[in-house]
This record gives sequence, C-alpha cells and structure tokens, in this order.
Amino acid sequence: MNRTSALERAAWALLCLMVFSLPMEKGIQFPHLGTISRLLGQAAFLVGAAAVVCRRKLRRPNAALPLATAFVLWGGLSWTWSVARPDTLARFLTMAQLLGMAWLIWELCRTAAAQTRLIQAFVAGATVSSAWTIARAVLNRQTNYRRFATAGFDPNDLGITLAIALTFALYLSARTRGPAAWLVRLAAVAIIAAILLTASRTALVASLMNVLFVALAWRHTTAVQRISAIALLLLLIVGIFRITPLATRARLATLPHEATEGTFHDRTRIWRAGLHLFERHPALGIGLGAYPKAAYPALRIHYNAHNTFLSVLVETGVAGFILWGLLLATLAWFTGLLAASERALWITALAVWGVAVLTVTWEQRKPTWLIFALIMTAWARAFDPQERQP
Repeated sequence: MNRTSALERAAWALLCLMVFSLPMEKGIQFPHLGTISRLLGQAAFLVGAAAVVCRRKLRRPNAALPLATAFVLWGGLSWTWSVARPDTLARFLTMAQLLGMAWLIWELCRTAAAQTRLIQAFVAGATVSSAWTIARAVLNRQTNYRRFATAGFDPNDLGITLAIALTFALYLSARTRGPAAWLVRLAAVAIIAAILLTASRTALVASLMNVLFVALAWRHTTAVQRISAIALLLLLIVGIFRITPLATRARLATLPHEATEGTFHDRTRIWRAGLHLFERHPALGIGLGAYPKAAYPALRIHYNAHNTFLSVLVETGVAGFILWGLLLATLAWFTGLLAASERALWITALAVWGVAVLTVTWEQRKPTWLIFALIMTAWARAFDPQERQP
C-alpha cells in the first residue's frame, strides 16, 4: 500500500466516524477543544488534504462547490462592515470548516457504496442518539419542560437531525434485503420515538415530509418495503395521539393553533426584528453571525433568526442571498438529473430540510452541509459512475 492510498483510507475512516458522531456530537464534548465531530472532522480534513497533496491531483469541482465557496467567502468579507465583528469572525471560521467538510466528502466519496456507508454511519449515529434520548426520558431527565433530547442538544435541533436520519433510514430499508433491512426498520422505530420525545413541532412536520419518499419511490420498491415504510410513518402519526407522554402530546397538539393563529413560539417577533434590520442594510447585510447582537435592541435578548432564509438575507444581504439561492437551485437541479431511487432520496431530504429550516437557523449546521455534499457526489456518479472508491 503506497502512502497516498494509506492516507486516503485513514481520511475515509475518520470521515465515516465524524458522520457517525454528528447526531450525538453535543453529548460528547472536550473542554477547550469542542465536540467529538469537530475533532474528527478536523483530523479527517488534515489527513485528507495530505492525501491530496501526495496524489497531486484535485477532483474537478462541480457547479455547486464554487457557489458554496463564494457564499462562505462573501460571509467572511462581511466582517469588514459587520455590526458584530467577533461574531462574524467566529461564524466565518465555522462556515469555512463546513465548506472543508463538504470538499472532503466530494474528494473521497466517489461511489454508490461509499455514499451508502456515509448514510449508514449517520443512521447508526442517529440510532445511538435516539436510544440516549429514550433513556433520558425513562429516567425523566428533561431537557426542557417535558421535552427530552440527547445531552447537550436543543430538542428542536435534535428532532430535525433525526427527521433527516429518518429519510436516510427509509432509503436504506428500500435498498436493503433480509435481516439487515429489518435492523434498519428497527432503527427507524427508535428514531421516530426520539423525534416524538423531543416534542418539537418543527421536527414533527419535517418528519411527515418523508411521505414524499414513499410516493416517489413507490414504483421502485417491493410490497414489503412499501408496507413497512407506510407502517413507520403511521407509527409517527399514531405516536402523536397515543404513544408519547401526555405533556408531550399536549405540546404537539398546539401545532394547528400556532400555524394558523399563533406566533410560532414568539418567532414572528424575531422575524419582524430581522426584517427591520434588512430594511436598513439591504445590499450587504449586517454581517455573518451578527443577527443576535443586531436584533438585541428590539428583542432585549440574543436570538438567532430562527429562519435560515431570513438569517442569510439579513446577515449577508441581497448579494449573499443570491449566492445561497443559486447554491440551493443548483442542488435541486442536480437531484432532477439522478436515477429514480436517488432522486426520491434527495428530493425528500431537501424537502425535510427545507421545511425544518423555516423555524431554525441552520446554514451553519453540519447536517445541512452533509446533505449538500452528498447531493454533489450523487450527481457526479450519474455522469461518471466508474470513479475510484477511496
């Protein structure tokens, strides 16, 4: 085994471990160093970069990667006019690391088998995180009032992460045969239970978007796969009314009122403050990551935008929002070029993510960039399926 091959294999192993750790990353943190996924991601990037240097060849980028790079660089440039320069610098460093993660996945994940391994790693991590959440519920260790989540996680963030994992689990159950398929379905049951225990209304609605996968993949799945997928989604629905604790059910039951007459847990006030900021800084924005400080005079508390699209618009202005929109449009275009089963997966993943981020700030979260990177790799395989596996 030559040095380049050894480095690529080491980088790939670290990347898989990092993806596995994402759904539980905040529960495993090291003082002064950060979360387990951050450490694994940094190690994977360094080893992967060394492998590329030894190989002396970069993989040719796709159209989405330069757009992502331009968006992150524009965010970094906003430091020059930011109303909260320390926050902008910190957010830019986070975004740069996420871009590095996306690039590493692009470099190393070159085959269908490799992509499936990353998806399996994420589902496995989500299963562990779900078991952790269920255990905390059994022990009545509440994150918020009658809401449960893996240690360190906000229930909404965990619920959305698990909603994405449910999409991946449905895909794996449709691609797997025999006992392995039933293990995936059992994992999906644990994931659904944990989603309900978070009592996150956003995560619930996002999870229900997985009906798209059942519909889009219908013609390409067997009767058993269809029935099992429908049964899992029915379990999610029944759980809202019958299975979860009474206080959890009561919170989830407020969803229709919040959607039609409520304030989305005071989010409308946060959004109004953001729109006022945009009116004053439309072209360039207030600076990446500056929303909490800029909105403080109106809110009297440091809140993120609680809407990814509004966050991007207010913080990076029309220019940054155009770059972000072009990135999302390119990824959506990529999904339309894929084979039917892959198209069903990534349309559903984008729909789940798109609904979820209407009430959270997630442009700086790892699962967002994992989805983006995996869509890029899926698109590349559609045109060059013989690419080498790392």
